[in-house]
Formats: sequence, structure tokens, C-alpha cells
Amino acid sequence: MALLGQTTILEAISALILLFTAFSLIFKSIAFKDNWKVGSLAIIGRDVLISLDFTNKIYNASFSDVTLKNFLNKTSLTGETLIISLFPEGTIKENIIVAANCTESKIRKLSEWYNLVVLNRRFINIFFVPTNLTSIPEYSDLLIICGYIDLTNLRTNLLDYLSKGKGIIEISDFGSEIDDVTKEMFGIDLASSFEPVGDINVTLPTSIFSDAYYPYKFFFSVPLVMNASSINTTSGNYIGNFTFRNYTVPFEVDYTSKRVYFRPNTQISVAERSYFTIGDYKFFLSYILSNSSIAISFKKVYNFTNFRGNNNVILTDGNEQRIFLYEASSKRAVAILNKSTVAWIADFDRYNNATHDQKLALLSLILAVSNKERHIPE
Repeated sequence: MALLGQTTILEAISALILLFTAFSLIFKSIAFKDNWKVGSLAIIGRDVLISLDFTNKIYNASFSDVTLKNFLNKTSLTGETLIISLFPEGTIKENIIVAANCTESKIRKLSEWYNLVVLNRRFINIFFVPTNLTSIPEYSDLLIICGYIDLTNLRTNLLDYLSKGKGIIEISDFGSEIDDVTKEMFGIDLASSFEPVGDINVTLPTSIFSDAYYPYKFFFSVPLVMNASSINTTSGNYIGNFTFRNYTVPFEVDYTSKRVYFRPNTQISVAERSYFTIGDYKFFLSYILSNSSIAISFKKVYNFTNFRGNNNVILTDGNEQRIFLYEASSKRAVAILNKSTVAWIADFDRYNNATHDQKLALLSLILAVSNKERHIPE
């Protein structure tokens, strides 16, 4: 009887095991992933963005990890770290370092032209450092070459520089011939020579993917800072000259009333953040930065007086969307880009008489071509 009882117990245990096995096969366990952590962080992130927008801090926080982290530290958010690292991607840096293969006087002039840039109320600093073409500083974001140089023996070095996300701009006039590396890098060649005639136009991009898109965008949106260096002894206000095309327009900064007086013929009184017209051209007084500095942006439609010089540049691929500036009558290029990383512009300052519109054209290329990648510390 004892043996029979043991057998019955063993059979019962075996039956239970088989039963549980069958249930596990027929009714598989269901696991739910509620993604609560992800959802919670998404809600917190949304609330942070709304709060930043409500307090008018979203723009500055978008470009500064310090600003954003300071804002978060003032909130009641606790628990796990929300941000490991923060950096804007594909945007213009606050500090652009330009390695300039130029004379000392030219570097000094470039530094004076662009000692301060204001972009959507964000200050951009452009620093120019001297360089040769065999040892370009690694920390630079852009290389500027002043004057034509035979690049035949520099191809490897320049391509290596470009491979690191950096850009190259050449400001030069060409003779009757150019070397093959220049042709390859800039995608250009020379055509038969004829005298420059007519105005210089700005190419209207057909797509945001056009090489000309960003220089075009910057030219008509980024104001150029102009400094007044003299003083009107009667009013005590600073005075300077606004130059474009063949115009030299005196202006006077009335910092107290936040107005600028332009005197093309009759005086024009312009308040900050206002449009004004001189001749057939429209401008916008973006900022009165100080009692001696203002920032003016150019508005569509605009064309330059001719500064093509003796350059007879044509494209090797026929892609006119690589042209930033061109002579209207001949379609000859005056400023071009190639793959949005290299650019050439005719030497508009060959006679040391660069005007503000020409300086803005070069600034537009600098902002478009310079390196946008940031070094993020470990």
C-alpha cells in the first residue's frame, strides 16, 4: 500500500508538470513595455521648450549649452541627468578662425572689415591668422588665399584640409592661364577674353541644395556692421560713409534717439529696425550697436557695379547654380562655389576701393564655406 501511495503521488506530480508545460506552450507570457521613462523625458523636454519660449530664452539656449544648463538648474527638475552634452549642429560658429595666406596689410584690412558680425542678434567673431599653404593651422575653420597661386604642388595638402570639413576661398584675378589643380578644385576654366560691361547680378537659387543658396541667403539677411570714425563737431555725433555701387553716402549716428541720418542728397532720418531707400535700392537699418556703429542689411533686388576685371571664368560642368555672382551681359562668373566647400571671387579690392556691398559678398561666402563642425570635449 505504501508503494502504491508513492506511485500515485509521483503520477500526480508528473501530471502537474505536464499540465504547466502545456499551459506555458499554449498561453505564452505577454510582456508589456510601457516606455514610461522615454515618455516622461519627452514630456519634460516639451515643458522645457515651452518654458524657454515663454521666457524668451529659447534662441540663446539653442546656441549655448551654458545658457540652457543654467536655465535647467533654476527649475525643479530632479532625478537623472537630462542632458549629457549639447551643441548646435550645422550652424555658424560663434568664433570663426580664418587662416589667411595674405599679406600683413591685407589681413589687417580683413580684420577691420569683419571685426564684428551680428546674426539674428547673435554676435559672431571672425579672427584672421597668417598662414602658408604647406602648414595650415589645424584649429582654423577656413583658409583664404589672397591672389592667384599655382596649386600644382599643394593639391594633397589642400584636399586633406577640405576632408576635415573646412573650407577654402580664393580672392584673386586670373591671367591668361590657370593650373590644373585650380581648375579641379574650383571647377572652373578660362574662356576667351573681352572687356567687362554692365552690372553684376546675384544668382537666384532654384533649390536649397544649390551651392549658391547660402551665400544668397546670407547676403540678403546678414547685416554688415559699419563703423563711424569721425565726429560732427556741431552735434557731437559720430559720422561715417556708407558705400555701395558708385554711392558714397554720409551718415550720422544719433544714439540717444536711436536714429541714423543718411545724406545722399537730401537727409533721410531712419529709425532702428526700419527700411529705407537710396536711389533704386532698398536697405534695412538692422541695429544701432553703439554711438559709432550701425548694421545695415541689403534687400532684394540688388546688383553691383562691375568688378569682374580681366577675369573670364567659366564653369567646367555648366552648373549655373554654383555661381553666386555673375556679369549680367556675358554670364561670366564673378564669384563661384564648388560643392559648397570652396569658393572663388574676383579681387574686388584690387584698387583698394572696396565698397560695403562687395565686403558683404565676401562675408556671405565666409559664412557659407567655413567649417560648421564643433569640437566637443570628452
